[in-house]
Amino acid sequence: MKNNRFFKFFEPSAKIIAILILLACAGGPADLNEFTSYFMPESAQSPAGDNRYNYTQQFLYLSEYEDTLEVAATLNSQAWAKYANVSEAIAYQFFYGENKTDALSQRLLLRGNKAAVNYLQLARKIDQAYTPAIYSWDETQRDSLALEQAYVQVQAQAQNAPDDFLKERYGFQAVKLAMILQKPEECLKLYDRFIKPLKTKTFISDWAYSRKAGASLALGDTARAIYEFAQVFERCPSRRKEADLSLRIKGITFQEKALSYCQNDAEKAAVYALCAIQPLEDGLPFLKKIVELNPKNKLLELITAREINKNEYYALNSIPYVEDTAAYQERQKESKTYFEQLGDFTAQCAQNPALSSSAFWNTANSYISYINKDYDQASKALEKAKSMQTSNAILKQQIEVQTMLLLIAKQDKITPEFENQAIGMLEGFTKSNNFRVVNAYTRACDLLAKMYRGQPLDSEKKAGWLSGCSSKSSDIPKTYLAKAFLFEIAASWQARPTTPEGYSVSFATNTDRYAIEDSTSIELLQEVLKYIQAPNLTDFDKKLLQLSAVHQDQINLLMGRKHLVLHEYTLAASAFANIPAQTWQQEPFATYLDQNPFYLTPDNGQKANPSMTPYQFAKRMAELEAQMKQGDAQAAYLLGCGAYNMGYWGNSWILTNRQRSSSEYQYMYPKRDLSQDDYYVASKAKSYFDKAIALSKSSELSAKAAYGGALCQRNAFAVYEAAASENIGYSASEQAAFTKKMNQELRQRLNNYFLVLKQQYPDAQYTREVLEECATYRYYAGRK
Repeated sequence: MKNNRFFKFFEPSAKIIAILILLACAGGPADLNEFTSYFMPESAQSPAGDNRYNYTQQFLYLSEYEDTLEVAATLNSQAWAKYANVSEAIAYQFFYGENKTDALSQRLLLRGNKAAVNYLQLARKIDQAYTPAIYSWDETQRDSLALEQAYVQVQAQAQNAPDDFLKERYGFQAVKLAMILQKPEECLKLYDRFIKPLKTKTFISDWAYSRKAGASLALGDTARAIYEFAQVFERCPSRRKEADLSLRIKGITFQEKALSYCQNDAEKAAVYALCAIQPLEDGLPFLKKIVELNPKNKLLELITAREINKNEYYALNSIPYVEDTAAYQERQKESKTYFEQLGDFTAQCAQNPALSSSAFWNTANSYISYINKDYDQASKALEKAKSMQTSNAILKQQIEVQTMLLLIAKQDKITPEFENQAIGMLEGFTKSNNFRVVNAYTRACDLLAKMYRGQPLDSEKKAGWLSGCSSKSSDIPKTYLAKAFLFEIAASWQARPTTPEGYSVSFATNTDRYAIEDSTSIELLQEVLKYIQAPNLTDFDKKLLQLSAVHQDQINLLMGRKHLVLHEYTLAASAFANIPAQTWQQEPFATYLDQNPFYLTPDNGQKANPSMTPYQFAKRMAELEAQMKQGDAQAAYLLGCGAYNMGYWGNSWILTNRQRSSSEYQYMYPKRDLSQDDYYVASKAKSYFDKAIALSKSSELSAKAAYGGALCQRNAFAVYEAAASENIGYSASEQAAFTKKMNQELRQRLNNYFLVLKQQYPDAQYTREVLEECATYRYYAGRK
């Protein structure tokens, strides 16, 4: 645990304690499955509800959206409604309603179907006797005696049921109970006895077949289980999720023997399809087999999209979240060849008359060619895709995404025509919450920023467009640099549209506007301001400013803060003067700039409450600086107060920073050395206080300046202590030894200023106030 001791020079106000803020924070990835990808799997045609089988890093697909349980409930309700000649709502309420009613039983009794009523009563007893756990922390609830009794009853009733509808359901209950009671051998026998002979089979028989597959798996016949679950997956949407998870949760992969149970090519294709969507399987060999055996298989396109998504980040050189670096590097070596083979496969499929949706196959081939940097082939395939009809709106959007990425990849110079094309495409993607679209949008903005800077878009190339027109980066037009900055900002999460609740939905590929701004020079910001204020903005310029959500007040505020950080007060005042006065009355300034930036505790003779606008503050600091140069000690002291309060520890930190956390200097990520950062260690303020002591002829002013210097030393020490505590162990002895050492070092560091207070100005009124309010100085002075 990090040592969090804080030396109290004075009792902090409740407001200071309460400010644990980070004024600007992103919402985090909107999609937990997010990874680097520009290809939307929804571009593929697939059965409704099968989006759960798109590639994701969550191996078990635990999301409940489009759950097959709803499919099962609908099918069962519809079947009973038709059988009993009642509304579907009555049937649904009996089986699945929150407050189950007996209206279905009553209707059946009125029609004289007591056999059906008996089944319903027994089925309800079974449901009440067995409640499987839904979550890992739950326990399965079972009444073993009731289940054994029901097991005997359903077998007897299955023999005597008056119609196939009830026979099928009693047979299913028998097979189901056998597995619940952990009797897999009997499950297989009961299936052959009650389900297999039925001449008319419905989805209920498939449910029973799914239990049979589970029995095969329980008995160790994994190959047969693969075959049986594959058939369930293929023909029974209401048990598709369960069939997949039965293999997935145990990590079962393809076995050649499973094919020996297949009766025809379609069944073999079903085996390949189910195995192809399992984790840690390369699907391309299975895809080739499926095309050969059953080109009408409904999962063919989905599996292809999975293979693209599973392998594209290797080609994009982006480490996925779920794999260790060594495995990633080995896989990346293999992926180029694999991805090239996948590209050949999609090209063949695009020419295969047995396959539908040539638009998808050409789009997929174009995308793979783009990732493989074969831009000519990517363009040819994409043009073919555009010429083909499709009703898939996502596929149309995917084509638009690839058109944008290809346009930028192939462009060798910036022209007005290119600018207008690029900005028009980007406009269409700004509001998307599909992480792949946002990934592509962010990448496009990044590439455009590089183009304007004359940097190579491809790491394998040695130079960008600049190499063709100039040999000096200094020859890049300043307007281009401003545009590059704005494109980078456009890719930030802060530039994204906000939700109705006021939050910005962030994705991992979004940049951080604040980090970009912090690393941008004042000179470049001046060029950005000139660009914004240009009298004849083109449509492109206006659209770029809209995408970036940057306006001149923000740039002036940023420049003013940067000048303050550099203690260039006149320049800061000039920048702040361009910002409307009402800005300072709004948030966050209304809350965090409400104290006098020249006030220090204990009372240093300045009023505590009257606040100043940043413009007023910078102007006043400039005046004080001029006075100090004329030998004014009071001005030097007030400069120290102002410099102190605009830093991390001060009451007006928002003058120089947009955000603050009460422990950021301890837990900053990524870590950086703060020991020379004036914002945290108040070195400039300390120099002003030293100057005041040197110029002062007043014991009161000297005492105030000495205490101000001690405050600055305390701040620098807190930063030092935080860094030193990182390698301290958790044991009480280590913590105690560390605390003792830090106390000693603190006293040594404060000695310069405290010795001045104690020896030179012990009778000053301000020294007495410090003695009253500062626990550390009381300890130093030997007072209790």
